[in-house]
Amino acid sequence: MKRLCLFFAGLLILAGPCVTSALAADESGPQMIPTHLGPAEIITSVTTIVIFCCLLAVLGKFAWGPILKGLQAREEGIRKDIERAEATRKAAEKVLADYNAQLAGAQEKVRQIIDGARTDAEKIAMNIRIAAQSEAEDIKERATSEIEAAKNAALTEVYAATADLATSVAEKILRRQLNPGDYRDLVDQGVAEFQKAGA
Repeated sequence: MKRLCLFFAGLLILAGPCVTSALAADESGPQMIPTHLGPAEIITSVTTIVIFCCLLAVLGKFAWGPILKGLQAREEGIRKDIERAEATRKAAEKVLADYNAQLAGAQEKVRQIIDGARTDAEKIAMNIRIAAQSEAEDIKERATSEIEAAKNAALTEVYAATADLATSVAEKILRRQLNPGDYRDLVDQGVAEFQKAGA
């Protein structure tokens, strides 16, 4: 940057007398621009160059140095900010990738839990169905047993009543001599008693 400033300054110094002459020609009317420089113009040019060099030295030491340092510091700060931003972007991408991986893992776990719950529910339903069928069979067997027991008890009572009735009829027959009408009466009495015992 220093070299560029020096180059432009040198051009301005060398072109300074020509520009001054051209301006003077514009003010005083048409004149011929001299093709060679006189001693006064050479002294003016040398003086201008010396002053310019001194000005460059002073500005280089007190102005351009701090300005360049400030620009370099700013450039370095911008570079560091860009590096930090890039590192932050990479970290954010990594966090996002980790989050997506965890989300996929969580979805897989949820799917496994749902599948396990469905399997458990099917097993429980099957066990309940088997238990209900077994209980129904037990109830049916108990009812059948109770019916059979009640039937047997009823038959036993009928047999007992029949035996009592037969014994009673035989006792009455043995106590007296019977005629055919008495037989009919005894049979009617026995049937009536049998019906009473059955009711």
